[in-house]
Amino acid sequence: MSRSGGHGGAEGDLERQGPGGGAPALRPHLLTTALVLTVVVASFETTATATLMPAALDELGGRHVYALVFGVFTLAQLAALAVGGWLCPTYGPARTFVLSAVLHGGGLLVCATALTPWWLLAGRLFQGAGAGLALISVYVLVGACYAEERRGRVLGLVSMGWAAPGLLGPPMAGLVTDAASWRAVLAPVPFVEAAMLLAVWPALAAVHARGLGRGTAAPLRGRLAPIALLSTGVLTAMTAPGLAPAVALPLLAVSVALVVLGARPLFPPGALRLARGLPSAVLLRGLVGGPWMGLLFVVPLALAEGRGYSLSASGAVLSCGVVGFTVGGVVHSLAWAARVDRARMVLAGLVLQACGMGLVAAGLGPAASAAAYVGWGLTGLGASLAVTALNASVLALSGDAERGGATSAMAVGDSTATAVVAGLAGAAVAVSGTTGPAAVTAAQAVLLGTAAVLLLLVPAVHRLRPGAPARGDRGASPRTRG
Repeated sequence: MSRSGGHGGAEGDLERQGPGGGAPALRPHLLTTALVLTVVVASFETTATATLMPAALDELGGRHVYALVFGVFTLAQLAALAVGGWLCPTYGPARTFVLSAVLHGGGLLVCATALTPWWLLAGRLFQGAGAGLALISVYVLVGACYAEERRGRVLGLVSMGWAAPGLLGPPMAGLVTDAASWRAVLAPVPFVEAAMLLAVWPALAAVHARGLGRGTAAPLRGRLAPIALLSTGVLTAMTAPGLAPAVALPLLAVSVALVVLGARPLFPPGALRLARGLPSAVLLRGLVGGPWMGLLFVVPLALAEGRGYSLSASGAVLSCGVVGFTVGGVVHSLAWAARVDRARMVLAGLVLQACGMGLVAAGLGPAASAAAYVGWGLTGLGASLAVTALNASVLALSGDAERGGATSAMAVGDSTATAVVAGLAGAAVAVSGTTGPAAVTAAQAVLLGTAAVLLLLVPAVHRLRPGAPARGDRGASPRTRG
């Protein structure tokens, strides 16, 4: 049910003069800059906040709310992802993008001026809401404003935007916190966001003037109960690993049931049974992207606690994953990638992820080796190839009216899968033990089990094709829409 074929001829006219000949020029390069910078700021803020939070809570006397600092952000982000599926088509992605920057930047200012732990938590609530709306608006803007054969390249650039900040954020945050204060890390970021908004305002104004990304959305009230179920399921999955195994395992089963019940109304009809086309693309996006993010803590824990590596050496494995993810973004940004069958790109990503996790499990063995680092780099590469191809598939298979809901469901699926995988992995590690050989054994079991699940998804990849093969984006207009 791809709608791309019907838009190719209109894109050139829109770029020249817009609807009715009076709309302002779109400025695609400026819009692309805005999308990439949004991801750069989000990546830096996420990694920097994780680094400085112990110092912040020590100063505020809030070590007891450490888990809540991240839990509140996650729940607010999840709710915003679901609401964004209504907000984007109703008010437009440009307005939603601006609102996301205001909420995120305002939340950072609240955090930077916090005098109590609860003040800090309020700021994290606004940050999470802003981050969720930003993600939805970025995807909808890509789908509404770029011709189909250019979306993969733009999404590749967006993926690359996570790299340098993800690598530089923690050391920079640590240096500034040690030299000055943790507040000095957070306080400048809202002003950077404000300057970015001013710089790209003409492009956003053009998107809004043309009505790009607008459509008819289902009433918001129909999303409230599913959001509540979904949030409850994610919350229980996040808290289960800290409980006794006799309580944690049944609680995880309940959380999975709540997630399924909550996600079903938010997903396209037929998603849970992998119906062909858009439903399969949306569900696979969560199932393929969630494991890599959900297992981020497992390998460093096994290297540090199981093999005696230093914190810097064990943490370096995450940098290898970021580098691999960035290479995947580079691949998608190349012109020839647009001619590759997206289903084949997803297949390659699944196989690379599974092989990478197997290599990490082998590298954690008695003769611990560099294989763990190489394997996690391959896992990141596979995740990037598959996730970006699935992002492009969802945008290609959804029309303007349904794109907001589809991208919302895609992002909700990714976030919930990440939380559930993290909960299951955390429970497995807690049952086996977090120190010595037990930590290694638990990590190996989790990695090999996840790799097996990813390989089980391979036969479902062909369901991305609604009828004919979903070729990269041949035949579409080479111009940027609108």
